[in-house]
Amino acid sequence: MASDDTILTYLQVTAHTRPFLSACYDKIKHSKAEHHAYNNAERFVYGLTLGHDYWSTALHTPLSVKPLLFYYGLNHYLKSCLLTVDPGYPATAKVLAHGLSTRKRKKQHYRFLEDDIRIQPHGLFPHAAHHLFQFTSTKDKISMDELLRPLTSMENIYQLKKSPPLEIEEDWPELLSYFAVLYNLSMLVRYEGEWWGEMEQMKDREDYVFIVHFLNSAAEQIPSMVSAWLTDQFSSTH
Repeated sequence: MASDDTILTYLQVTAHTRPFLSACYDKIKHSKAEHHAYNNAERFVYGLTLGHDYWSTALHTPLSVKPLLFYYGLNHYLKSCLLTVDPGYPATAKVLAHGLSTRKRKKQHYRFLEDDIRIQPHGLFPHAAHHLFQFTSTKDKISMDELLRPLTSMENIYQLKKSPPLEIEEDWPELLSYFAVLYNLSMLVRYEGEWWGEMEQMKDREDYVFIVHFLNSAAEQIPSMVSAWLTDQFSSTH
């Protein structure tokens, strides 16, 4: 099956989702596969539907709110993906947190590429990293530059910048990098409105072109990556 949005459309009805989830739970040898598949089918469909709705809305909104819509769209997509491997999700309120944190008030002369986020022990990010990608970061914090530079979609703009090489200590799954960067951008939109507004209007900071380029790539890449992940799950059960 091609890794396009076909799987996202196919799984938006419970008649398709229930047998898919049941097969996923059989694969992990869960004793109540059919029971959880029945209970989780509608939640799974709602996640895909909300993810799509956020995404479609984000594509037609101004830059000023786009990161927020993309971030929450990806949240819903990931929660649906999690239901295919973790039938009890969410088991506790802890996993409902973001799983990342950053300074809400930025320093004077703030630069986005130099900013960093901290990885928390609980929440959506570490839970998705472990269950979807078998990935656990060894770092407490990571910079935007470290997250953006390895992304295939950012390669060309970094070549134009001709910045010195950066040693990448961890190979992050790309979808997790997108999640972490979108989280930080969503925090800027919410808590640094003045900085965000000036960046967008004045266009006098290097941050602007990197953020716009990243968001343009996210618009296309993230649904494709979510589709590819679900397609792999679907194929592995048939």
